[in-house]
Amino acid sequence: MYSMSMKQLIMLIAVCLLGLEAQQVFAQSDPLEPGRQAFREGQYEDAAKIFEQVAQENPLLAEAHFLLSRVYFETPLYDEGRARRTLEKALEIEPENVEFLVARLEQLRVKSWGLLGDRLRESRRLDTARRILEIDPSNAHAHEELGRVYIREFWRYRNSIMMPSVSYGYAGSGRESDEPNYDELGQETFDDYLDGTVASDLSNFPVINPNEVFLGDRFDIGTLRAQGVDVLDLSRRAERAYQRAIAHLEKALEVDPRRRTVYDEMMQIYVLKGEYEDAMSTLDQMYRFYPEDSDLWRYLGVANYQLGNMDAANRSFETAFEFMDKDERRAYEDLGLFLTRDEKRQEAVDSVAYRARYWASQDPRFLTSYNERKLEHYFRLTYADLLYSSKGLGLRGWETERGQILIRYGPPNSDIVLHPRQDGIFSARQAVVGAMINSVTSANADTAGSTPITIDGTQSFGNVFSTARQAFEEMNSYNIWEYGDFRFVFEDPFRNGEYRMYSPSAEDMATRVNSFENDYIRITKEIIRETPQRYEYEAPGRQIELPFLISSFKGDGQQTELFVNYGIPLESTYDPSADMIEVNASAGTFLINDRREVLVERTRNIYGLPTNQVVSFAEQHLWVDTQQMRVPSGTHELSVEFETASGQTVAVQRREITVPDYDQPGVMLSDIMLAYSVEQAENGAPGGAAEVVRKDLSILPAPWSVYSTEWPIYLYFEIYGLDVNAQGSTDYDVEITLEPKNTDRGVRRVVRGIFGRDREGVSVSYKGSGSQTEEYLYQILDASDQETGLYTLTLVVRDNATGRMSERTQDLFLEE
Repeated sequence: MYSMSMKQLIMLIAVCLLGLEAQQVFAQSDPLEPGRQAFREGQYEDAAKIFEQVAQENPLLAEAHFLLSRVYFETPLYDEGRARRTLEKALEIEPENVEFLVARLEQLRVKSWGLLGDRLRESRRLDTARRILEIDPSNAHAHEELGRVYIREFWRYRNSIMMPSVSYGYAGSGRESDEPNYDELGQETFDDYLDGTVASDLSNFPVINPNEVFLGDRFDIGTLRAQGVDVLDLSRRAERAYQRAIAHLEKALEVDPRRRTVYDEMMQIYVLKGEYEDAMSTLDQMYRFYPEDSDLWRYLGVANYQLGNMDAANRSFETAFEFMDKDERRAYEDLGLFLTRDEKRQEAVDSVAYRARYWASQDPRFLTSYNERKLEHYFRLTYADLLYSSKGLGLRGWETERGQILIRYGPPNSDIVLHPRQDGIFSARQAVVGAMINSVTSANADTAGSTPITIDGTQSFGNVFSTARQAFEEMNSYNIWEYGDFRFVFEDPFRNGEYRMYSPSAEDMATRVNSFENDYIRITKEIIRETPQRYEYEAPGRQIELPFLISSFKGDGQQTELFVNYGIPLESTYDPSADMIEVNASAGTFLINDRREVLVERTRNIYGLPTNQVVSFAEQHLWVDTQQMRVPSGTHELSVEFETASGQTVAVQRREITVPDYDQPGVMLSDIMLAYSVEQAENGAPGGAAEVVRKDLSILPAPWSVYSTEWPIYLYFEIYGLDVNAQGSTDYDVEITLEPKNTDRGVRRVVRGIFGRDREGVSVSYKGSGSQTEEYLYQILDASDQETGLYTLTLVVRDNATGRMSERTQDLFLEE
C-alpha cells in the first residue's frame, strides 16, 4: 500500500490552505460569488439576501441588481414587480448591457393584467429588441422577438379585410403606407401609434354600427360586397410581414441553431403561409440538434403530408408517438369529438379494438400501407396545435374552439379575419381609455354634452364610446370560416387572439331581429349534430373511374367463389403494335364486412401492361384483368383500387355487394359472367393472360357491360340444385332474352332458335338435361342487327321436375 511521507503530507496541507485562502481572497474581491453559489445550490432566500445586501452597499454595481432580479423572476420567490424594478435599476447603471436587455425581453413576455397591459408590453419588447440589435446586430434573442412580432402581423393580415366606411382608427384609411415598420419605428412614434394619434382622418366616414351590418347579412362577405360595401384586402401587408418574420428567425437560427423555440415559430408561419418545402429545410436543421423531439416528427408529418409524401408522413407521425408523453399521445388517439354517447360506451369496453375498427371504417384506400383518413386526423391535430394553442389560457390547439372545429371539418374553404371598425394593436389603448373617460364624463353634469377625450389629449371616436360595452364592441374582430354549405363565426372581443364562438349579447338577442340567426353557439351545435365530421378523399394525382363487374359461383364448403373483373382505362395514344405498355402499378381488391374488417384481400404488382389484354371500345381502351377470391356469403363492401407507382394516377371504386348462399335447397342460378370469349381450356390452363378457368372452360371476362353491336355477347352461368328424377336425369328449360330497357310494348316477342333475331331484341331458349344436379353452361348472343342503347339481359331457368324457377337480370349497353 502506498504510504505518504511526512514531507508530502506537509506539502498537501499547504496546497489546501493556499486554495482556501485563494477562495477567500476571490470572495472578498467578488462579493457576489457567495450569492451565486447559493443560487446554484437552490438556496434562493440566502442568495436574495446576499444580492440585496451587496446592492445596498454598492448601489452602482449593476450585476447585483441584475442577479437579484433573476432570483425574483426565475425561482419560487417569484415577484414580477420586484424583478422588473431591480432589473430596471441595473439598466439605469448599464443601459447598453445586452444580457440585461435580453432579461428585460424575457420579463416583458409574461402576460399582464389585460389587453392594454399586453399591448404596452409588446411595444416595450419591440423597443428593447431594437436597442439590442443596435448594440449587437447578431443577437438571436432580439431577432427572435422581431420574428414573433412579424408572425403576429402576418397572422393579423394574411386573410384580413377591412371596411373603411365602417372603420375607425389607424388602419381605417386602408393606405398601405400606414403600416408601421417596427425595425425603423422610434419609441416616440410607436407610442403615437399605440395612442391612436396617428389615426386617419375620419371626417369622411359615416358613423355606422358594423355589428348591425354583419348581423343583417349573417356575416356573408359576398353579400356585403354585392351591396357595394367597400371591403379592403390587407394581404399585401401580410406578405411583407412574412418576409420580415422569416428573415429575423433565420438570422436567430444562424447565430444560435440550438434555439429551440425558433423552430416552433418558423413552423407556425410556414404552416400559415403553406410553404412546406421551406419548412422541410428548417426541419432538416432541427433534426441535427433535436432528433428525439416529438414536435420535430409531428412537424415532419405535417410537411410530408402536405407535400403528398404519404409514406414519409405516416412514418413521421409513428416516430412522433414514440417520443410523445402520455397526455399528448392520448390526444392523438382520442375519438371523443366524433363519437356519440353509445359509441363512447362501446369504446370503453375495448378501446384498442374499437379504434382499430373505427379507423378501418374511415380508410378511403386499402391498397396503401397507410390510412389516409387517420393521417388527415393527425395533420389536423398538429395544424390546430400550431395555430390555435392558447398560452394565455393554458390550452393546446385541440382544446380551443377553433381547433376543435378544424379537427372535425379540416381547414375551411375560406378563412377571413374581419375588422369592422379598427385594426391592429394601435387603437386598443385609445378605445379602452376613451371608454373609461366617457363613462366618467357622462356621469358628470358639468361636462355633459362635451366631447370626451383620452388621457393623452386626443379626441375619442365620436360618440361611439359612451359606455364600456360599446368599447368592448369597438375592439371586437371576427374570424369567419366558410365550408360551402355552412359557416362558423368566431370573435376576439379582447383583441388578444383568444377567439371564441360568436354569440350576440343578451341585449342584441332582445332587440335585434337577426340576432338569433347569428347565434353561432346555437348554430354550431346544430351543425355538429347533423354533421359530426367531414372528410372527402382527394387522390394525390389524376383520379380515374375503374369499371368492374363481379360474378359469384358456388365454392367448396361454406365459401363462395368471387371473380372481380376490372378494366384499367388507357390513354387514347397508346401504341397497339407494342407488346407492352411501360407502366408500373399496383392493383387490389378488398372485401370488407359490416364491422369494417377486411375479410379478404388480393393485391398484385404490375410491371408493364401486356397489350394483348387491351379491349378497345368506341371511346375507350381498357386493359382487363381479374382477381379471384373465396368469400363468405352475406352483404359486404367491395373496394377495387389501382395506383401507378408514381402516384400520378389513382382509382378507387367501392360498391356494396350481396354474396348469395348457394347451399340452399331448390334450383338456383349463379351470377351471369359477361365475357368476350369462352373456349375449352387445354389441360386446364387459361388460353390467354387475362382469361380465367372455370369448369374446364377458359373465359375472358368483361369488366363492364358494354358491347359493340359487331361483337358476339358471351354469357357464362351455372345452375345448382336441379332435381334428379327416377331415371337418374335432370330436366330443365333455359330462356335468355336481351331487350331494350324500359320498352313500352306490353307483350315481348320471343323468337326461338339458337340465334334469334328481331329488331326489338334477342331471345334464346332451349331444353336441357343431364345426370348431375349442377350444370355449367355458356351461351353466345348475336346483337348485330340491334339498335344501340341500353338493354336488359334476363336469364331464367325452370326445373321441370319441381316446377321451381330461378332468374338473373343485368343491364347491358350496345354501342356501334
